[in-house]
Amino acid sequence: MGEDLRLALPSAEFLEEVNFPADLAQSLAKRTVRVEVLPEEAPATRRVEPDDTPLLIDPDGNRWNDYRPLRITFRDPQGRAWRLPRRWLIPPEAREQPPAESTHCEASFAEVMNLPSDWDMWEINIPWDEIWRTAGHPAEVLVQITPERLPKVWWRDSGRVAWRLPHDWRRRRIMLPSFEVLVSQGIISEVAEKFAGKRVSVNYHPGSFCCLPDQYRFRDEDGIKWPVKIADCVLLGYGSEPEYRG
Repeated sequence: MGEDLRLALPSAEFLEEVNFPADLAQSLAKRTVRVEVLPEEAPATRRVEPDDTPLLIDPDGNRWNDYRPLRITFRDPQGRAWRLPRRWLIPPEAREQPPAESTHCEASFAEVMNLPSDWDMWEINIPWDEIWRTAGHPAEVLVQITPERLPKVWWRDSGRVAWRLPHDWRRRRIMLPSFEVLVSQGIISEVAEKFAGKRVSVNYHPGSFCCLPDQYRFRDEDGIKWPVKIADCVLLGYGSEPEYRG
């Protein structure tokens, strides 16, 4: 059973980032609305119907729920259901931080990023049939930079339908900390020696299931991921670098 809560919505820019139509986003911007919050579910704790997804099937053919995170649903005046990110449960003033990326110039360009997990894409109202094909895979996105506004990021699915992605779901260029700091965080000395002070690019999707809030993960030359504290790295910008790819 879900719980009804009152939730303060953010500005229209953020509503459009989770694929609300522009007119609906404008009408709801910064309003407090009623939402249904479903609690997190452990897998195999609830029997489900055949058309429910995702699910697990036991050896006897019984269908059970798979893992489900906390889920927030809002219904608009027409009764349409819209999903909202979990991180919107915190107050708007705590979520609407100025973008880290410099926006003093105007530009449009394409870049490649890794999409986050299936539940992360579900939270921004992308349909399941596209999520199953693309979650966790590299994808080309179009980025539009406009002065004094959040960057806009679009991704096209297999049917060439354009979807918005949150402006901070982008690859980051960072400088890794010193050898001593890397070793203190559990990275083996051979990797720490090779990557200390290096400039690398990493995937980071704030508020997602695939990224810890206080860590980046960079890849070594064998593709092994190594966690490093965000606070110990220097953010250089967005996008990828050719030397190493996270």
